[in-house]
Amino acid sequence: MPNTVDVDAIRKAGQRLDAPDGPIQYLRNVETLLAEVKLPGGALSWFGTGVVERHNAAVDGHLDNVRTGVEHLRRAAAQLEQSAKNWEKSDQPWVVK
Repeated sequence: MPNTVDVDAIRKAGQRLDAPDGPIQYLRNVETLLAEVKLPGGALSWFGTGVVERHNAAVDGHLDNVRTGVEHLRRAAAQLEQSAKNWEKSDQPWVVK
């Protein structure tokens, strides 16, 4: 049996990344929750200002990582879609059309 490429499976894999229950939506939910745990400047009185600043800096670092993850997953979804389109256009015999 010759090797075959399942173009629909490639396309579906990319779509699942951005599905309502997919990893991109999960990270968006995490981003929303993380943004809510930031503390206002005077949350721990004047003596706790440094703690609040460090806490918020840590939250900002996590938010940056989450946003980067979303960006990478969106790029992966786009690349999977492009790969599916390329395979559809291919005239190679192992492509399933």
